[in-house]
Amino acid sequence: MKTSIKLIIGIGTIAVLMSACGSSSTGEKEGHGEHEEEGHGEEGVVSLTEQQMDAIGLKIVRIENRNLTTGIQASGKLELAPQDKADISPVLGGIIKELRVFEGDKVTKGQVLATLEHPDFIQLQQDYINTVNNLTYLEKEYERQKKLYEEKVGSGKDFQKITAEYNNSKSTVQGLKIKLRMLGLNESAVAKGKVFPTVSITAPLSGIVSLVETNIGAFVEPLTKVFEIVDNDKIHADLMVYEKDISKIKVGQKIHFSTSSLMGQELEGEIYAISPAFENDPKAIHVHANITTKEVKLISGMYIKGRIVAENIMTAVLPEQAIVTEEGKTYIFVKKGGKAHDHGHEKEKTATKEHDHDEHAEEKSTGKKDEHGHAEHEEGKWEFEMVEVITGITSSGYIEIKLLKPLPKGAEIAGNGAYYLLAEMGKGETEHSH
Repeated sequence: MKTSIKLIIGIGTIAVLMSACGSSSTGEKEGHGEHEEEGHGEEGVVSLTEQQMDAIGLKIVRIENRNLTTGIQASGKLELAPQDKADISPVLGGIIKELRVFEGDKVTKGQVLATLEHPDFIQLQQDYINTVNNLTYLEKEYERQKKLYEEKVGSGKDFQKITAEYNNSKSTVQGLKIKLRMLGLNESAVAKGKVFPTVSITAPLSGIVSLVETNIGAFVEPLTKVFEIVDNDKIHADLMVYEKDISKIKVGQKIHFSTSSLMGQELEGEIYAISPAFENDPKAIHVHANITTKEVKLISGMYIKGRIVAENIMTAVLPEQAIVTEEGKTYIFVKKGGKAHDHGHEKEKTATKEHDHDEHAEEKSTGKKDEHGHAEHEEGKWEFEMVEVITGITSSGYIEIKLLKPLPKGAEIAGNGAYYLLAEMGKGETEHSH
């Protein structure tokens, strides 16, 4: 009888102990689960401290309506029309006696660039003087023979001979006169007996000397390029437009473009001509535009990239930095919780700092707590929810936004730092996965 009692007590004790252990284990598990649940943020939501927001310069914006321009992307280079640049060569070969310009000098039309000397120049002027004097004699003889022939006193043969000599002399004088003009010499002064020892090479247009290909004492062959002058004030944009976009362009459209030498500066222009012929490689046409932005230093041959303004539309937009792309989709970060934050108003922040500090202290002491005694929102943090959107055209730093679901009126959105927010959210998800 005593043995049975002891057995019953032993079994009861074991049952009680097992029950206690199970209860303790379950309690720890539940408690741990509650703790883990508390540590997890909502999916698609990221929190930032005030220090983090200030560090990245986070700006809070709202969706606004703006007039955006739809554009045709195009690239090309800066060019000069053929009449706005010149290769300068001497008509006759000679030795450079004097150089009056250097590369980069600004010159005006008719300005002397260099002087040449050569015996051929002297001989040409002597030939002209002799021919002019001979022509004077032949002209008088022609008139005499003509009169005799008309009076039937002189022979026809003599008149025909003097007529041929006179006409030949006239053409020779005319040819030599043109050569003297091409050399820049005054034929009237030469005809009176003045001989010029040198000839001048002059600028055919106003502009900048972009090339000097000789030096003092050098012999320059006829028709060899010695100077190059460009008028960069007449520079224009030469853009290539592909076949699919040809129907969208027309004369008078505005263009916006940039060059690598003027980083961050956008220039403007207006189309004045469209080529009627295709380039074979690539399949595109040339579009020429005058540059309306002034006071910028541009050089022919610079590569440019820009867009042709096709039309203007009024649409909802956000700054481009507010958009983030993840797995082929685009998102924005909408403020979900936390106190107001007006980045950039430092004076206002300073003026209200003490008030905010007292208010925060009151929130900490009187804020709503959960059943474990923790604040529901950590003080000083801002919560942003990642919301999917569809984007449209981009212009001047703004991008068109199309919402897949409506947002609250006046919703506040992270205007920049979207990729930082995405990275922070990724960190949180990684920590939770552990």
